[in-house]
Amino acid sequence: MISREDVEALIDTVEILNNPKTMEALHKSDQDIEAGRVKEVTSVKELLAEL
Repeated sequence: MISREDVEALIDTVEILNNPKTMEALHKSDQDIEAGRVKEVTSVKELLAEL
């Protein structure tokens, strides 16, 4: 038996996979991570300071 939460998560996953803009953004994020273009943030205050 599959739970309602599992079905909803599956639907969310399918929607993400079928959205070309979202998939491109995820691909670019993966490239940034691989290239080391990331910054570790340890607090909300630090994150807001970056904006």
